[in-house]
Amino acid sequence: MEYERSLFSPEVENWRDLRKLDQRDSGSFITAWCHGAPGVGLGRLHSLTRLNDTEIHSEIKSAIRDTLTHGFGQNHSLCHGDLGNLDFLIQAADFLEDVELRVQVDQRAASVLESMKQYGWLCGVPFGVETPGLMTGLAGIGYGLLRLVEPARVPSVLVLASPAANEVGG
Repeated sequence: MEYERSLFSPEVENWRDLRKLDQRDSGSFITAWCHGAPGVGLGRLHSLTRLNDTEIHSEIKSAIRDTLTHGFGQNHSLCHGDLGNLDFLIQAADFLEDVELRVQVDQRAASVLESMKQYGWLCGVPFGVETPGLMTGLAGIGYGLLRLVEPARVPSVLVLASPAANEVGG
């Protein structure tokens, strides 16, 4: 956690992505489960059962704000798209019992569904190619849609939740 905290930028409210995507890149920020606020936020959220302090809560709030501000409109995938970011927000709203956040989640979900109607399913791979995969493809989009409909019954693959854990609220 200390290492992750060293990558946090309070100005951006996100964690630096250290991948060098080209020769000039010295680190940037993306808002995704795979790199950035939603993934770190999920980790922090599920850490609360073991480590519950003001710093963790502050990081979760930053992750939520960044996800709401920058986390939508790229594609629909679980890995680095709208449905993965929605999964984080769904879990945050439920875990924190945040009614206002749940309203925002529902609004974002409606926008994602409208985007799907307008553009079709946008996989998280280059050039708009449809792929069958779970994290960046059609299987993940379908799974994410199931989570939107029944988050209490469909476990989150992004935190490796099991169906049995989901039934008892874990």
